[in-house]
Amino acid sequence: MRHATTAIAIATVIVLAACTPFAAPPSVYDAPYPVVAVELPRDDAGHPAPVEWWYWVGHLEDENGRPLAFQLTFFKAYAPPALPILGLPANLWLEKGHVAHAAVVDLETGRHVMDQRIDFFFEADASYADLDVFVGPSWAAARAEDGVSHALRFTVGGYALELVATPRKAAVLHGDPPGIQSMGAGGVSYYTAHTRMAVEGTVRGPCLVPAACRAVPLTGQAWFDHQWGDFRVDRFAGWDWFALQLDDGSEVMIYLIRGLDGTIESAAGTRVGADGWVRTLGEGDFVLEATGPTWTSPSTGATYPAEWRVAVPAFGVDVVVTPRVADQEMNTRATTGIVYWEGAVAVRGSHGGVGFVELTNYDRVPWASAGR
Repeated sequence: MRHATTAIAIATVIVLAACTPFAAPPSVYDAPYPVVAVELPRDDAGHPAPVEWWYWVGHLEDENGRPLAFQLTFFKAYAPPALPILGLPANLWLEKGHVAHAAVVDLETGRHVMDQRIDFFFEADASYADLDVFVGPSWAAARAEDGVSHALRFTVGGYALELVATPRKAAVLHGDPPGIQSMGAGGVSYYTAHTRMAVEGTVRGPCLVPAACRAVPLTGQAWFDHQWGDFRVDRFAGWDWFALQLDDGSEVMIYLIRGLDGTIESAAGTRVGADGWVRTLGEGDFVLEATGPTWTSPSTGATYPAEWRVAVPAFGVDVVVTPRVADQEMNTRATTGIVYWEGAVAVRGSHGGVGFVELTNYDRVPWASAGR
């Protein structure tokens, strides 16, 4: 019904545009997105921001000891008036759109499966009252019944997962001031996280009809990120993002914003202690460098670094980070227009642990060996 109504509205717009002077409708792009203090859990909900995403990744194990990893991401973006569609501002045709990506990787066999959805074909929405976002009937994330945890469900590649992720520490407000993080030339972003969540749930499959398979219990740990604002991701080449959960109970988040000329435009991060104490990391507080090995995607031709050294001297962290499976590429050109590597990684050195790494746009801007 929503899509039929949308089609009628678009047809009406075309007729009116041909017969009457054009007047652009109001847009969230009309003024800079306001900078206000972050308040949680209220700000786990959606916002009238030009760009927003919710992101969960985690390492799991089923009752038989089978290790899995997963990703579930929801995106929401308002149509920018500066983008013309058939000569008219984009927001005249569409107020906002929703996209979702999901993946599961079997860490024993190395099998990685992914899928993507967009609301041209599925019902979708994001609540502005609390955490509650969905694309289609089987991909959703919402506040769980306990009022604290996150209930996740999605199907991908013959798997069906239902998970409850419960924070083990207070939420983290990345950046300075808290909750505001630089995106280099792209601007600034609100950025909050739960860096360690305990996960319980079930997995069905892989099988042809997951609903017909037995639900196998799962446990594990996850990481949750939420970003929103009016930053522009087209103003830089891409980013490298690291989320490491160390075996002493601490976490490290580090990211690099890559410029189109190959330089690093911005670098920052956060260290969260086992006790939840948060320390913002500036560019001089850590080392992040690719150490040589690479992996080239047979489907997109993108070449990615495949080993890194991460050091945070003030906290005695000096580790090597490596992919647990080489091929964890996400080709999402059909929904977001980008290719990225989103992968489960292992950590060894001064600390052991696990994590996730995200590398964007390496198909467009070839990787250079210069680290930081």
